[in-house]
Amino acid sequence: MGNEFDIIIKNAKIVDGINKTFEGSIGIKNDRILELGRIDSESKITIDADGLYAMPGFVDPHSHGDWGLPYYPECQSAVMQGCTTIVGGQCGGSPAPLEEYMRPPGVLYDEVYQRNPYLYHSPTLMSIDEVNEIHHEKFGWNIEYRNMAEYIAFIIEKGISINYVPLLGHGTVRFAVMGKDYKREAEINEIDSMKELIHQGIREGCRGLSAGLDYDPDVFASRMEMEQCVQVLKEYDAVYSPHWRRTGRRRNIKMGSYSAEPIEGIREVIDTARSTGVKTNIAHLAPGWSTNAPMTQEIGTSIGKSTLDPIDEAISNGDIIGFDVIPWQCWEPLPYLCSLHFTQWLRLLGSRDKLAEWLKSEEFRKKAWEEIESGELFQRLVINPCINPHWSENLIIVQHSEKEYFGISLKEASEKMRKSPWDTLCELIILDPNSKGSHTDYRGIEAQMKEFFKHPLGAVGLDVGISDNNDIEKKFPPYAIPLPDQFSGYPKFFMRYVRDSDFLSIEEAVQKCATVPAKTFKIKDRGLLIPGAFADIVLMDLKKLGIPGDPEISNEYPTGIKHVLVNGIIVVENGKHTGNRPGSVLTLQDTI
Repeated sequence: MGNEFDIIIKNAKIVDGINKTFEGSIGIKNDRILELGRIDSESKITIDADGLYAMPGFVDPHSHGDWGLPYYPECQSAVMQGCTTIVGGQCGGSPAPLEEYMRPPGVLYDEVYQRNPYLYHSPTLMSIDEVNEIHHEKFGWNIEYRNMAEYIAFIIEKGISINYVPLLGHGTVRFAVMGKDYKREAEINEIDSMKELIHQGIREGCRGLSAGLDYDPDVFASRMEMEQCVQVLKEYDAVYSPHWRRTGRRRNIKMGSYSAEPIEGIREVIDTARSTGVKTNIAHLAPGWSTNAPMTQEIGTSIGKSTLDPIDEAISNGDIIGFDVIPWQCWEPLPYLCSLHFTQWLRLLGSRDKLAEWLKSEEFRKKAWEEIESGELFQRLVINPCINPHWSENLIIVQHSEKEYFGISLKEASEKMRKSPWDTLCELIILDPNSKGSHTDYRGIEAQMKEFFKHPLGAVGLDVGISDNNDIEKKFPPYAIPLPDQFSGYPKFFMRYVRDSDFLSIEEAVQKCATVPAKTFKIKDRGLLIPGAFADIVLMDLKKLGIPGDPEISNEYPTGIKHVLVNGIIVVENGKHTGNRPGSVLTLQDTI
């Protein structure tokens, strides 16, 4: 008799994250893996993994799930697809530090829009008192935390089902220092105050700093400000993870406005990494070049490779340590075709049916189009006519009462109707006010993204929040719903690139979903199945991996993720959440 284990996983095909797969068993004691291979010892719990792959729990290097942890502590949308660790605080937004103002949590957007029906886009800042008035009415408690130490303590006390790696958001820091007067470059004394808050946040446990250089308020930050703030990380050997300048400010974009080529934003990040000596992960890498020519496999591959050229040079110099990539082939659903282009009118008119009646008026259509041309309305970039000449190609009709329009693009529908894309959109809504859509990303041609996924330092990052799948559609325009990746991004990645093609081996896919991001963010003893590692484990039936309903718009939990363990505790058993909350907050003090 050897050790008695708490759990033994028997008969698994073990993918260890070191590029090796072998059959055997995994012995777990407390929160650690003690033994792999042939195990003859006894255990309190035995899991028969015959026909299943055992792999390290997935580590999402680019998550906005930290905003959802207080409201969805079971983290179902993450853990049910095999994600056991998230790196939060991305795109410049962390839950703290807070002073007078804060961004209201997304769970309050219905209530915020009801109070402010004329908002063109999601609110940037509200006073904490105003947020708490709404928050307490809905949830019965106030947001009391003001710094990351208090937020981390709050999350630990609540208990969560997965692990959380906190980053500090430069945008949140900038708001704390500049308040509503943020639409300008910061003064030297303000930068000094930001640096003090960054020191504080890192000492409180944040593992690095993020930035959102296309978003308010970071879009107004100078290079000098960013370099000085990033420089603080050097003292702590912490990581910088920027949403780089890719599109420019995503508000007030007038018709015909185009930003610089995205490669300039990548070069800025590389320059900052080089000048500060801070190890940098490039967040959600996208193609650095755009083209008006018809996209082909050859052009896409060439753009992907040329995007990687300066990154590879920076990697060889030790400035860049990794990048993450969103599986762009997963589309973003529009609850209704009218959701985004007509949000404000929906609020004022009160229903989709009334909007459809108004759209019969040529004068109303013209007025609505003029509002969009003005740039005041905030549209998703991929379907924004002001900046994207291909917007009608990217808007896909996924549900319509007139079957001839089902599954085609708005451009194709406009060719059928022999009308402009705008008039066609209006006609489609008139015909069926409840018609639904989805959109692709015009920058995300798959040939380009495959170049990124093939790269040894390319990790899979989902760029989503955390929730469950109950009552997920908001009740007030734009009727926001979560992205499909929030529920099934990892399964779709394995289905598309491992099971249904030979693009990646299962060993390579596991490295990109677990091993590489764990190493990039210095997450100790995770991302591998080896003795001594934490027992974050996914048991996957690759053959039965699937997405209920339409995989491009589904907000259902995937099939084929049989069991998930977090820190040696079973959180998903036979595809069902157990209610256990064994997750940890992995602070800088837990670094390798």
